[in-house]
Amino acid sequence: MIEKEKIKALLRNTKRIVDHQNEMMIAKGENFNIFSVLRIETKEDKTHSAFIAELLNPKGSHKMGAVFLELFLQVISHRNNLEKLNKAKENFEPTGAKVTTEYYIGNVDLKKEKGGRIDVFLKDKKGNFISIENKIYAKDQNQQIKRYYNFKTNKNTVYYLTLDGKSPSDDSKLGLEVDLDFFNISYKDHIISWLELCLKEVPNFSSLRENINQYILLIKKLTNTMDDKYQTELLDLMMSNIEESKFIATNYDNAVMKLKSNFRKDLKVKLEDGLGESYFLDIGGPTKSNKISQLWIHLKSNPDFIFGIESFSGFGHKEGNMFVGLISKPGKLSETLMNLPEENKISDWWRQVRVLKTEDLNPINLAHSYTIKILNNKGKENQSSYKKLLNTCYEQIIGFVRDYEKVLPEELFVNVEKL
Repeated sequence: MIEKEKIKALLRNTKRIVDHQNEMMIAKGENFNIFSVLRIETKEDKTHSAFIAELLNPKGSHKMGAVFLELFLQVISHRNNLEKLNKAKENFEPTGAKVTTEYYIGNVDLKKEKGGRIDVFLKDKKGNFISIENKIYAKDQNQQIKRYYNFKTNKNTVYYLTLDGKSPSDDSKLGLEVDLDFFNISYKDHIISWLELCLKEVPNFSSLRENINQYILLIKKLTNTMDDKYQTELLDLMMSNIEESKFIATNYDNAVMKLKSNFRKDLKVKLEDGLGESYFLDIGGPTKSNKISQLWIHLKSNPDFIFGIESFSGFGHKEGNMFVGLISKPGKLSETLMNLPEENKISDWWRQVRVLKTEDLNPINLAHSYTIKILNNKGKENQSSYKKLLNTCYEQIIGFVRDYEKVLPEELFVNVEKL
């Protein structure tokens, strides 16, 4: 039987530990992070892949030769069972290796399960390869891990890098076995461990050292990792209240999912009122953290004509940031939509897209802790922030729809009352 007072006490003590950690970060000036200031902290290609590849590159601007690459190989080799490898990764030669981002391996061919662009690609002088697929919040592509595995299979080892070390989707790996055909690695474990080893090789008071430190702080922020002292204290607290900790962990995702789901319902009602009789709306995808979650706006006179809003889970395209767009589904309307100018194209299905932003021009993401706190304000005395978020999304979505109504063929918009 879980006692309510024990749960309250556990949460109070957890807050105390977190507050102490935050106070220490402020005292040490660690709240200032150049990646956060520039709003690039979740960009997989421009930030994470680029930074990691530069350190791994023996000819990188760090001028440290192959030492960082050697340490990286040491970390991933230590964590993985090399006896299971049927490839040549354990013989990878760091000296003289070449490192490339967005490495092109041909056009995507789903029938032959090949092609694509590998986020971080390493090649040594002996023709051994390492392929790293880097995921922060973006969803898996169809056959992605399988396609990369099929590239130079006998010489290529594939790593799937995520914040927490989770496995790729079934649609991505297509029957491949983790720790045999490919390996999962994480920012929280492998990358932080590697970077801390790198710091030991870098001179004190150098800009390189400070940049690596800044990147470590960014990863700790993204993975909710605390300093060892506070991590140990929190672990001891949780283990002393193991049943209560388990209860909180089990119910957290459901509680957050409900907040996101309620927000989507409120936005749906508001949009139905604002868009009028020409449209009908329906809900798609659950608000689970690993699923893309949408709201669809259909034109009544032609239901195949769809505006879409993603993602209410904080997972998916655009690093999980919310956006409104036009869906270019194959069919009768494809030619009409194909002739429209592209706007922030994501894919062949999303050719016209607009990211939803706050008044401060920050992307709106329902997975961020700050936004979740706002979602929890509904029905409370300080619910003005909730209404503000709702109105901000509503106005930008309505604006997008009205903008495209002006450039779309008039025949799409027949009088609904005559239908």
